[in-house]
Amino acid sequence: MDVRRTHRYDLTMTWTGNRGSGTSGYRDYGRDHVTVADGRPELAGSSDPAFRGDKTRWNPELELVAAL
Repeated sequence: MDVRRTHRYDLTMTWTGNRGSGTSGYRDYGRDHVTVADGRPELAGSSDPAFRGDKTRWNPELELVAAL
């Protein structure tokens, strides 16, 4: 009996921090993004505040600790 399984984790992450000039300069864009997966609420994200992110949104470091 073959017990191998395929696992897929599909999502879409959209950067929403463009303030009109893309990434033309380090201070010229927001770090905000939205992550979406079918059947789940949107996850508002940003970078850590130390990297100019929004402290009210999830950041990758918090997501990693939550996953552990």
